[in-house]
Amino acid sequence: MAVSARLYAVLAVGSGVLVLVAALRFGGGAGAPPIAGLPAAGPLTDWGLPLARFAHELCAVACVGTALAAVLAPAASPESARCLRAAGWWALGWAFASLLGYVLTLSSFIPMPVADLLAAPGLLSFGTDLPQTRALLVVTAMTFVVAVATMAPRLPRWVPVAVAVCGLLPPAYVGHAASAGDHDLAVSALMAHLVPMALWVGGLGAVLVYFRRSGDLPVVLPRFSTIALCCFAAVAFSGAVSGWVRLNALSDLWQSPYGLLLMAKVAALAVLGWFGWVHRRRTVTGVADRGVRRTFVRLAAGELGVMAVAMGLGVGLARTPPPPGGEGGGHAHPLLEYTLAPFSPGALIGEARLDALVVLLLALPAAVYTLAVRRVRAWPYGRTIAWYAGLGLAALVLLGGVGGYARAMLPAQALQHVALAVVVPLLLCLGAPLTLAGRATSPASRFGTLGSPESRSGALGSPESRSGGVGSPAFGRRLTGPVLLAAYPLLFLLLYGTDWLAWSLTGYAQHLVTELFFLGVGLVTSWVLTGADPLPRPFARGERVRLLAVVAGTHVAVGAYLILGPPVAADWLVRTAPPGAPDLLTGQRAAAAVFLIVPLLTLAPLALRLGRRRPAARWHWSHVRVADVSADVSTDTGADTGADTGADTGADMSTDTGIDVSGEKSTDVSAGREQGRAVRDAPVPVTDGALLLDRGRRRPPAPAHGRRPPG
Repeated sequence: MAVSARLYAVLAVGSGVLVLVAALRFGGGAGAPPIAGLPAAGPLTDWGLPLARFAHELCAVACVGTALAAVLAPAASPESARCLRAAGWWALGWAFASLLGYVLTLSSFIPMPVADLLAAPGLLSFGTDLPQTRALLVVTAMTFVVAVATMAPRLPRWVPVAVAVCGLLPPAYVGHAASAGDHDLAVSALMAHLVPMALWVGGLGAVLVYFRRSGDLPVVLPRFSTIALCCFAAVAFSGAVSGWVRLNALSDLWQSPYGLLLMAKVAALAVLGWFGWVHRRRTVTGVADRGVRRTFVRLAAGELGVMAVAMGLGVGLARTPPPPGGEGGGHAHPLLEYTLAPFSPGALIGEARLDALVVLLLALPAAVYTLAVRRVRAWPYGRTIAWYAGLGLAALVLLGGVGGYARAMLPAQALQHVALAVVVPLLLCLGAPLTLAGRATSPASRFGTLGSPESRSGALGSPESRSGGVGSPAFGRRLTGPVLLAAYPLLFLLLYGTDWLAWSLTGYAQHLVTELFFLGVGLVTSWVLTGADPLPRPFARGERVRLLAVVAGTHVAVGAYLILGPPVAADWLVRTAPPGAPDLLTGQRAAAAVFLIVPLLTLAPLALRLGRRRPAARWHWSHVRVADVSADVSTDTGADTGADTGADTGADMSTDTGIDVSGEKSTDVSAGREQGRAVRDAPVPVTDGALLLDRGRRRPPAPAHGRRPPG
């Protein structure tokens, strides 16, 4: 790195530290005189803890950003490998900052000066009982995982990014947001704030440091610009929700130190928005030009300085107490940690909770799908309706009254769980997002040919085949193979037959992770069942029928267990039941009814579609003449466009399609059927009209369509 670049980095970090010290002085987060007669941690802990927190966030942001830059760069770019190595080193610095924060946090909690704490090593183990210090230990472990992942050449490049992003979340769950009135909303807003902030700030720093002289900058910068715009919107929205939770009135913005620091952070965000606007107008599209590249370097350096100031304000804001009464209305439930209104059937729809993290998780696919539809001509309306219906239903059960009562009532939990595990995945898969991505992108697109046949094939030498990504055959076989038949019922058995359910209900994070995990399982299952998107391998009709039977049988079994089995999560549900809720036995029976009715009604159209399609012929492939096969292929490719798209051959062989809500048959389906039949017929050395032998028996010619001839 050049001396000027190092000087810019020192100035940026130094400005952040100065702003942090000023914010601590102004907000009372440090430097307060000790109370006479009470033990104190001392000035080293008082000032060292926020500075260690700043170093912790700086290393975390740099680690996430350099790992993201490695993903955005072309696979053959030498800068990609440099970014991965740098991410590993930043991860080690992140681990050191976490351990330093562990000691200083423990010194602040006891309280005891750091020198006395280190002189009594037995007291260091006390940190395993505190949520704040325990979260730092978890972060330390995850940083070592990130460091190891950056040194594994065969590992997909997105793995270090994913692990590093997860490492940002544990301190947020137990930090200053944990003391807010609406605990779940405050924690959600902080998580939704930290992740895009790290991707945005760290990504810009990595692009500036490693790609400012690279020939790949014209490829990397437009990709990062799209991500930065999304991160800017997410940071602004989550910050607004976080401020709303902690402020009691609008006047607190200018009548309290917390509000004034918050307004200073908003001003910094506005300046960053101006930087981004200038980038998109002047540098993103023409960065290949040398003069434009110099403009980009100067703008990015200034933007990073403002980002460092914003980070200093954020750490100082976290140490500043909110105004009195600024608890977002408070919460009346000590276990749920948020206010729950008396239960009524109308409250399942009428109540609403603005979960910033969930809103962003739903807004991103909605926006991306909208942009993709605008790039594709004549995209079927049925698929668009199915996609947005799935997102709307997910929003209803996560942000509405169902989401609020799901942690306190078993019927609401069952309704949310069935919707996210069965109904929502089916609707989203009918939207055919992979097919849309393949049509909306091209080799000239910013992110390449997403969803294209080339990327799905996992050909040797392609990025997907090298990284084991979604398009690789090995990934598809592992994900959609026989393991899915066993994993689906096993997961539901573990959830309702063990303490998993009770554990998931006790906290916001574990409940959200559990539901999102089952949403992912449902997406994989519906991907196979519907076949609206191309699959990694062909699925026979019999395989789909068996999988559908397993899914339906699993929910019937869960419903029967809830009716006949012992009470589920009884201790927790008894203590959290809101006024007006049914008793435990009645609630469990209602939950059983949800499992017995909703999944079966949802899967019934799919079962009818699979059951209505019959094999075209009852005899073996070796009974059919070559001329008949050719006639069948031409008939299938030219007609029956309004029929079922999950067509089967005489050997129960299905193509990569199932339900098509648009009513149209894609050319990929016909090509797949023709290719499959050609492979089956190729090894048979016969001429047109010749009889094919089956186990030595000579059979008469069979018609192209119809019933099997006698004998």
